[in-house]
Amino acid sequence: MRIKILLVLLFFKTMTLFAQDKLVLFFDFNQDIINEKSQHDFCKWLENSKGKEIVKIQGYCDSIDSNSYNKELSFRRANNVLALLEFNKVHLSEKLELYGLGEDFQQLKNQSDNRKVLVYYQDKTSIKKKTDNENLAFENTQDKEVPVNETKNIVSLIEKVNTAKVGDLIKLENLNFHFNSEKIIPESEPILSDLLQVLKMNPQLKIYIYGHICCNNNPNDVKLSYRRSKFVFDYLIRNGIATSRLGHKGFGSSRPIYALPEKNEAERIANRRVEILVVKK
Repeated sequence: MRIKILLVLLFFKTMTLFAQDKLVLFFDFNQDIINEKSQHDFCKWLENSKGKEIVKIQGYCDSIDSNSYNKELSFRRANNVLALLEFNKVHLSEKLELYGLGEDFQQLKNQSDNRKVLVYYQDKTSIKKKTDNENLAFENTQDKEVPVNETKNIVSLIEKVNTAKVGDLIKLENLNFHFNSEKIIPESEPILSDLLQVLKMNPQLKIYIYGHICCNNNPNDVKLSYRRSKFVFDYLIRNGIATSRLGHKGFGSSRPIYALPEKNEAERIANRRVEILVVKK
């Protein structure tokens, strides 16, 4: 009986592997947003994505630049594709694997073919039909909804932009920086990707980016907040948003949500923020 059970489980796992397919998305040199052709390919794939489940995302780079930089770039590419899938509500496996392999793979002769992300997916519908035909008794494999907290940032940003009026301020939730630095923490990278996607989806949208800090009683000290707003500004420019649609400014601690000095860390977090001002829609 034990051998029979193991064989059944092996059979199911084998079927799952055979059911997997992959989507290949390409990037221009030193970019972490898919190129124009792959945007078209992704939209075509998306039309038939119902019933598909993403099981693995792997980012790659060419061999130009340092190994450490390419590792980081390939991770950003994979992470941005993940954000794109989440935004379009494609089902993600609970055991989703995400990797940034950098240049550590068998490089193809054409460098542009190495700048890619591979998205592995499986057709849950066909797998379920096969298992039903075999009358196998497994746990319920019904698709589960993507947890709300995985999509709430981009959905919330879209909703806020769609309902905002010219002159409204929108806070970029969970956009966090390293201490005393304009560099964001890795976990905040999807937030910038979300903002980029919103701007690409709304070509008439024009915004100003406002940086704020906490814990500084000198309201005229705006250097750090300026660098943080410029970091977001530069990211958007680097990824194809026209400068005519953007502006940026640092306000230091002159516009706190909570009065200085803050009473606790929650108030400090609230005060050190980045906001966008809707200038045109």
